[in-house]
Amino acid sequence: MPVRPRQFRLNAKNYFLTYARCSLTKEEALRQLLEVSLASNKKYIRVARELHEDGSPHLHVLIQLEGRAQVTNNRLFDLHSPSSSINFHPNIHSAKSSSDVKEYIEKGGDYMDWGEFQVDGRSTRDGRRSLSTVYADALNCGSAEDALQLIRERDPRAFTLQYHNLQANYDRIFTKPPEKYISNWNYSTFVITPVMNDWINHNFQINDAARPNGDNIIVPKVGLDRPTSLILEGPSLIGKTAWARSLGPHNYISGHLDFNPKVFNNDVFYNVIDDIEPNYLRMKHWKHLIGSQRHWLTNCKYGKPVRIKGGVPSIVLCNPGNDCSYKDYLDRPDQFGLREWTLKNAVFDFIYCPLYQTPESTEDSIGPSSTS
Repeated sequence: MPVRPRQFRLNAKNYFLTYARCSLTKEEALRQLLEVSLASNKKYIRVARELHEDGSPHLHVLIQLEGRAQVTNNRLFDLHSPSSSINFHPNIHSAKSSSDVKEYIEKGGDYMDWGEFQVDGRSTRDGRRSLSTVYADALNCGSAEDALQLIRERDPRAFTLQYHNLQANYDRIFTKPPEKYISNWNYSTFVITPVMNDWINHNFQINDAARPNGDNIIVPKVGLDRPTSLILEGPSLIGKTAWARSLGPHNYISGHLDFNPKVFNNDVFYNVIDDIEPNYLRMKHWKHLIGSQRHWLTNCKYGKPVRIKGGVPSIVLCNPGNDCSYKDYLDRPDQFGLREWTLKNAVFDFIYCPLYQTPESTEDSIGPSSTS
């Protein structure tokens, strides 16, 4: 009696398909696979294209479902050429570890995804995935987001229990220094006051090799123990910010204090503090920033304390007025002690006319300047 062929039957939640010598594009394959009717909803599909040694193209596919689906038709996943009568039949397997299959088929780099990958936390290679390899791969990722996604897929337990620590660590590891600010002004167009010029000469050396735009106008003075800050007060739209940001590498702190490594750089020549009310700075880091203090800690929202290298002066920019003026704030009787301290660590300058030359302005148009 002849042996009846064994009926194809596969009951799985994750399917791994391989199409040998398949000339379809990834996009066409994905389109057809999305039309395949299964007993469970599709959650994620990855289609990868690979060229074998003989140059023939292969397609690898991972399909993740919401629940198990039984397949009894071995032609269910056949793909069809849109321009001919050629059909492409796959090898069909159950993917015991979606993480392993996903990693395996992405090795060539030519793949596309649909949906969101469902983490399974299982690995069939060597019984247990080497955590050293997992975290080495994470360090080789290009960003904190990619590293966290890799940990989510390959070590879901650590991702769940140590998410905040992992996020904080990878943010520090992958943080790139903020982009260098390029001034739109040629420094020679600025006409500064004697106080401003003295402040520069006290803290810095002039970079004689600087070009009109793009180079650092100043370099830190060697051997200066405690730099002095500058508090520059004047009306809006006269060039305070433009001048302050034109000198060299700096942190620009405006509106509120943010020491997140994504926006704050420890390797700068000075800080620019712009439009920060004195009472707010008094409650936060007045002495740290204006006093050029070194190696101090600040708390970042939703993160661990950050150590600030410090040791650089600040240019504080403010407008006249009760809530804005640093002089008016320090002249209050209750701020006598802070006033005395500030006068020992900063110089004041008050300007009334534009700091940059225009066709209508000359060097004599700066107006009076005084110190407090």
